[in-house]
Formats: sequence, C-alpha cells, structure tokens
Amino acid sequence: MIVAKPDDIKVEEWSTKLPTNHILVSLIDINETKSGQKRCTACERENETESAFSWCVNCSEALCNTCDRYHRKTKATKNHKLVSIDVLSTGEGTNDVSLHYADVFCNEHTEEKLKAYCNDHSVVCCMTCVMLKHRKCDNVGSIEDAAEVMKQSDEVKEFEDKLKCFKTSLEAFVQNRVDNLQTFDAYIERIKLQVDTLFKELSKHLEKLKTNIRLEIAKVEKKIKPEIEGERDEMKSKIAAVDNGVALFQTNMKHAPPAQFIKAMEKLSEQKKVLENYLRDQSQKIKEIKVTFNTNEKVLEMKNVIQDFGRLDVNRSETDVMLNPTVDMRSIEPILLSSIVERGFDVEGIVLLRNRNILLSCAETIELRDPECRSALSSLSLSKRPRGMKMTSDTEGAVAVEKHGLVLFNVQNVQIRKVSEIQADVNYDFLYHKGRYYIGCDNKI
Repeated sequence: MIVAKPDDIKVEEWSTKLPTNHILVSLIDINETKSGQKRCTACERENETESAFSWCVNCSEALCNTCDRYHRKTKATKNHKLVSIDVLSTGEGTNDVSLHYADVFCNEHTEEKLKAYCNDHSVVCCMTCVMLKHRKCDNVGSIEDAAEVMKQSDEVKEFEDKLKCFKTSLEAFVQNRVDNLQTFDAYIERIKLQVDTLFKELSKHLEKLKTNIRLEIAKVEKKIKPEIEGERDEMKSKIAAVDNGVALFQTNMKHAPPAQFIKAMEKLSEQKKVLENYLRDQSQKIKEIKVTFNTNEKVLEMKNVIQDFGRLDVNRSETDVMLNPTVDMRSIEPILLSSIVERGFDVEGIVLLRNRNILLSCAETIELRDPECRSALSSLSLSKRPRGMKMTSDTEGAVAVEKHGLVLFNVQNVQIRKVSEIQADVNYDFLYHKGRYYIGCDNKI
C-alpha cells in the first residue's frame, strides 16, 4: 500500500517514525545470514565489522565468535537459543530458527520484553508498563492468552475473507475501466467516421475546419484515455496491496509471536479501514466517460460563416460497478411503496431511470411514470405488443416490438420521443451489449 508523506516533515525524519515489522526484518536477516553476507549485529552497533558466527533466535541478531561466547555466559542471555552460521548456510538448521522464540521489546521501555496484555485498554505492555500505567486495570492477562483469544475471534477468522472481498471489488473496478477503454475507443472511432462522412459532403473550404476538429478529438483522446488507464492501474496497485496484506496476515497467523501478532493485526486493521474507505470513495467517484459529437448544422448551410466543425462533449455518468456485497440479503425485508391497479395494465418491461422515474412497456405503449409510479408523465405508442425494453445509455433506449423489430427512443426530461426503427421479426426479448443488439426470433439469435 502506498502511503503519502506529510508535507511538513522531511523524508529522513518521517521514515524513522514508521513502525518496524519485526517479522520481515528477522526473515531478511536470516536470509542474509544463510548466504554468508551477515555481519555481527552487536559489533555493528559499535561501528566494528566482524563476520557472523552464530544467530540468536531470541534476540534475532547475528553474533561473531567473541559476542557468541559472552552471550552464552551472560545471565540474561545464557538460555537463549543460538544456531551456528555453518548450520544455517547448509539449510539444516532452518527449522530451528523459528520466529516463535523471538522476543519483542516495549517501544517505551526498550530493555523490557512485552509479556502482558491489558484488555481494558486493548494494548500490549511490558511489566514496567503494567506497574506504571495499568496497575488499576481489572483485566490484565498474559500476552499468550490474549493472542489466542484474538486468533479465535470472528473478526480475525474473517479477516482474510474480507481482504479477498476487497480484491474482488477492486478487480470489478479494473474490469470496468478495461470495458470503458473499449467503449471509449468505439466512441472515438464513431466520431471520426461522422467527421469524415460530413467532410466528404463539404467543399475544400472545410479542410481547415476538419483538421481543427480532428486535433480536438486527439486532445480529448490523449487527455481522457490516460485518466481511465490511471484509474485502472491504481486499482491494480490496490489489488497488489491486498495480496500483500493477505500474505502478511497468513505469515503472522502461522509464525508471529503473540506481541508481534497483535501489533501486526492492529496495523492490518488500519489498512483494512483504509481499503474500506477507498472502495467507498471510488464507488462514488468513478464515472463512465463517453464522448459525443454534435454537428454544427450551419456547416451545411453557410460554409463561409462556419468557424468550427462541431464540438466534443465528454460525459461522465455513474457506472454499474458495485462493491462486493457484505450484507446478508436474507435479512432484508422488501417494503411496498405503491402499486398500480388498472384494467388491462399488462406490463412487459420495467426500467428504473437515474432520476428515479420509471419506464413501463405495456399494451402497445411505453409509459414514463413518476418514482411512485402513480401518474403517467408521457407515453409513446407502438404498432404492436412490446416484448422487452432496455436502456442503452442514460437517455437512449430500445423496445422490442412483436413481429416488427426494435424501436429506438430517447427520454429527455419527461418526454419520450421515437428516434428510429430496426426492422426484424422479433418473437422474444433482445439483449444490448457493448453497442450491439442481439435479437431473438424463431429459435435463433
């Protein structure tokens, strides 16, 4: 996950404030030690360079020969588990270097190990923290018990599934952007064809105007396509962040010591909230981008007056991308808002428009009704009985008419207007997908 640096702090200072992931650091150190690249950690703190002789599992540090001897003699560390570098390099001692033995130290009392968990404040603490800050707390227990309780909680059990749900939603957003890129190209090509066709009907005087509009198309294409691609790539980066979160969660579940597990879960929970907010924001922000071309009618009438070929409109409309549902639909009860009781009212198709008005196809008619469906705002008569109805854009739609074909219509404000017809022997419903009509007739499509 990408985190932006605050503007009022330098990179070096800000980086020191980021929390350390002890599990990843330990894994990296162990890998370097196996390859013979690791130096004695204790000596490095004194600006000395000595090759590592052994690895302390409890301290997660490499030790030279001298430091190894003192480590075995010192009272505080004599019982620590030390593994020879030679054993590590052969891979035979890999199973002995378990993160289960690693200690995690208090951020405030750096010499103290984290051993307790205060349930009252939901925080891990060392024994000094217990004495100074939590001595009046009623529910302080061992860190092992707290970690076990957390691992058995529903939130932790469902954590990986939640992350995978986020990934599914992000993949849906990416697919939406991929589809929009395809339709956007189709819009661009359609406009280019319109421009070329119109140009052929005009005199050489319009050559300059054609060049201008083609340049404008190129500018719009150059501006909008990277925007959609950027949104797509951003979604893909979020998917990578979710995959990383899943891997980190699995690693913590299997290998992390109690304190590190709780710390990691706190961090992962924060990242989960960020992802939730991000998905919620994107579901509201992401727009369907379309381009239309509106011909300047005066081009055909007064070529000497015309100064442009037309204009491009970039439309951003709400998309149908939905967040991965987390609501149990079985718990939702439908509520009847209104009903229609009319003789001969046989509805074949229903479409809910974005302004909440309702389109109905019934009894050789298309009706536009208010959101409560109580009154007809306008209607369009059909030659025969309708079979099915679809909206092909926010304002344009089509209805299948039995034994007749498709009637294309436009809905502007509260008026329905017939645009054109597609002749076909329609017996069934039809499907509109990515600019194409699929018509069912006589056991074939």
